[in-house]
Amino acid sequence: MFKRFHSLQIALLLHELSFVLLLVITVTVGVVWSVSWQQSSAESLRLSTMNTLTQNIRGELYRQLKEVFDASFLHDYDAIEEYQSYTVLIKAELTTLNSLAYDLEEQQAITHVSTAYDAFYGDTVVLFRDDVSQHEQKWILDNQLEQHTFARLELSFSRLESVLEQKQTILTESRVRWTNRLLWLAPIPFVVATLLLLAARRFVKQNVVRPLADVINGAKLISKGNLEHAIPSVGVTELARLSDAINTMADELTTNRDTLIETKKQAALGELVPLVAHNIRNPLAGIRAASQLAQGEDISDPVKDTLSDIIVAVDRLERWVTSLLSFLHPIKPHFSDTTLIAVTDNALSLIELQLVDKNITLQRRGWQQIQFPVKLDIHLFEQALFNIVQNALEASSAGDVITLSYFQDAETVSLRISDQGKGMTFDPVSEQVINGESKRLGCGLGIPFALKIIKQHAGELIYRAGPDGGTVVEIKLKALA
Repeated sequence: MFKRFHSLQIALLLHELSFVLLLVITVTVGVVWSVSWQQSSAESLRLSTMNTLTQNIRGELYRQLKEVFDASFLHDYDAIEEYQSYTVLIKAELTTLNSLAYDLEEQQAITHVSTAYDAFYGDTVVLFRDDVSQHEQKWILDNQLEQHTFARLELSFSRLESVLEQKQTILTESRVRWTNRLLWLAPIPFVVATLLLLAARRFVKQNVVRPLADVINGAKLISKGNLEHAIPSVGVTELARLSDAINTMADELTTNRDTLIETKKQAALGELVPLVAHNIRNPLAGIRAASQLAQGEDISDPVKDTLSDIIVAVDRLERWVTSLLSFLHPIKPHFSDTTLIAVTDNALSLIELQLVDKNITLQRRGWQQIQFPVKLDIHLFEQALFNIVQNALEASSAGDVITLSYFQDAETVSLRISDQGKGMTFDPVSEQVINGESKRLGCGLGIPFALKIIKQHAGELIYRAGPDGGTVVEIKLKALA
């Protein structure tokens, strides 16, 4: 499921959607704050208007009461008209106040004020009647209005003011809460934008920049001949596919290169081997004929033995030349049961004189144990061993030691050839340089010939540097059960 979103196209789409989300969050925060502030302002204006109307009603009520005193005690005939005008005004303001009421509690408080005012109006309007004596007026003013009606009015006003004050307190607390929320909401767009930026940067760095750098570096290495280098298939899907394509191309180039090298070596062998075989066979025939003729003469036994060894060596070289010519054609090796030590001793017998001439010592280790049998084409394998030991001999100096160590276990037998030369900077098996030089196509025939023979025997040829210098060559074969 995650790989479906690992494409560069999907990543860009998610990146765009994330910024749309950021815009939505920002607009939402702004709208919520704006609506909240607008509602808070409207509520504050409503409560302020109701407070103003309450204070106006109270003030006009006292002025209306003053007109009652003027009419009763000062006989001000205009006071009745002023009284009625205040009545109309107070009724209108009570109506307006009631229309501004928001809930049942406010309506009940305003109703109490209206009821108390109606009682006040009913008690005071009596004072304007002509049939009410001054004594009755004084009693109404001193007892009814002061002790009952006005007390009820003040109580109703106090109740309404308490309700409005409570609503104002709630509004103030709400504003404080929204102000505190704003302190938390305001940074949200910035935090989201920062997180999106960091996430986008991390995604691009891990899935685009670094994989792209690996692709560029890998392409450079492959272009220089390091076809074994594998570019990691990481990053977005497009880069991973590009890495796989380049790796596949490198594998195909490796196969084509190996095929080209093998073809080139085979062509070189095809041109060289017939010429060498022709030039070797003629002298060998003469040497063998001369040795046979010399054996018929009256000579000593040591000389006869030497001539017999010469004939055996010439016959072996003749078989090698025949095997070498056969190697140019895809023929099946002729296997027989033998031991690796026996084949090695036969191959080494041809370089004994060279060892003496160069003052090089040959050490054999593991020759005393009972060897496991192996299936080999004796003549081909002798040539392979001869070529490998010949390379060790050419790399050695006077006084050096070439060590041949034989190992075996339940499944394999192996021969390890170690010299004390200057070592190799080029692995002839993998065709890869060791010292950092540019890759080259090696076309030497000795090691490729030996490698091909060992492969035909389902064996393994390994080259590596010796622990104290020189080169170690190991041949591994399967032992017979």
